[in-house]
Amino acid sequence: MDTKDRIMKTADQLFYFQGYQSTGINQIIKEANIAKGSLYNHFKSKSELGQAYAMQASELWFKGLEEELNLWSTPSEKLLSVFSFLDRYAKSNNFNGCKLINILTEITDKEENIRKITVDHKQKFRNYLQQISTELFTDPNLAVEVSDSIYMLYEAATVECKIFKSSWPISLAKKNAEQILILKSENTPSK
Repeated sequence: MDTKDRIMKTADQLFYFQGYQSTGINQIIKEANIAKGSLYNHFKSKSELGQAYAMQASELWFKGLEEELNLWSTPSEKLLSVFSFLDRYAKSNNFNGCKLINILTEITDKEENIRKITVDHKQKFRNYLQQISTELFTDPNLAVEVSDSIYMLYEAATVECKIFKSSWPISLAKKNAEQILILKSENTPSK
């Protein structure tokens, strides 16, 4: 593993499980077993490393989501599969929550680039769900309402499963999403 990869792997573990503000550059250098100059050859500041961490987290998260969605064929199945994906993600990370939400809650206003990466990630997820929802509903406003409802259930379940260190919020969110899809499908023309 090259130096940059070691830095990223170490920062990923420390920022996610220990916290961005609780992790110092010296700890990253020590745990990555690198020289201080090596870190600064790749990242000019902790903030720049935090940006790289957020970008990597977003890219890996979307890769996992796309792999999950590719297992399903209908739009309804795909919309509901986000909860199966969340359940696996949460369990594999000891219910530690979303890397992007976690870092966002720790940064100051001076770290606008990390906030922007997080907002862009969440908007991309909303757009992704809206695209799938438009395959179900002819009314674009209804498609957005349904997809945003599923988005909000997903995000709430992400936070609550971190609080309770349990998957029950994910199961409940999925059941609510199923009910939304049933109710909206019964009461509106679909494609």
